[in-house]
Amino acid sequence: MTSEYATATSLLSEPTQSRIRPWEQNALDCFNQRMLDRNRLFPCIFGVDAVRRGTLRYTFVPAETGVHTLAQALTEFTEIAPALGKRTSLVAFFEPDGVPRSIGDHERWFWEVLQGLHAADTEPWPPDIATDADDPFWEFSFAGMPLFVVANTPAHTRRHSRYSEHFAITFQPRFVFDDLTPDSVQGQNARTIIRGRLHAYDEVPPTPLLGSFGDSENREWTQYFLGDDNRDPGAGGCPFIHGTKGMK
Repeated sequence: MTSEYATATSLLSEPTQSRIRPWEQNALDCFNQRMLDRNRLFPCIFGVDAVRRGTLRYTFVPAETGVHTLAQALTEFTEIAPALGKRTSLVAFFEPDGVPRSIGDHERWFWEVLQGLHAADTEPWPPDIATDADDPFWEFSFAGMPLFVVANTPAHTRRHSRYSEHFAITFQPRFVFDDLTPDSVQGQNARTIIRGRLHAYDEVPPTPLLGSFGDSENREWTQYFLGDDNRDPGAGGCPFIHGTKGMK
């Protein structure tokens, strides 16, 4: 690990914290501009709300340390997340390495990151979360906390809601959705607003894979990484394997 990160007391950044490395500041500035753009409303109303409230936390993953740094930051985040309130997430930006990547390349990288985090996790899997990704009650978990995960890449050109100047992964605690169940008024209203904004924001229709945790037809992992089309990634099964360092 480089000395800059080895001596840091925390790998998490506060919303107003300036960054020393230019790529980090650029990633943060672009993210905030996109989320708070009043002329082009970002679809995820909860993410926008979190930016305004200052309850998001950020981490910047240097190319030389990769998953090791992210695992440390995610551990820190899971410790403080409950105190940040219902609208919080960890947004991890990855340092660009100059290698051109397609959406497919980013997808493979994304699942490699999740598998690496799982291998580095020292806490047991939550007992109420399924370990089989084909189970509707499965969710990626780290440090004992279930997390809904979203990937954004520079390769997305049509699904703008999944575009980012830098490869980024957002980790949303499962508790963020506790008051947004499909049978609640708040949950129904939120889904209506988000879907409406997706239609306006993206050049591709909203994915039919969007569903609710625990629904018999829903598989959380299929929503983590969405391409520029509406193909179903479920045919080959989830690349993530519980309890192993390997990949399918």
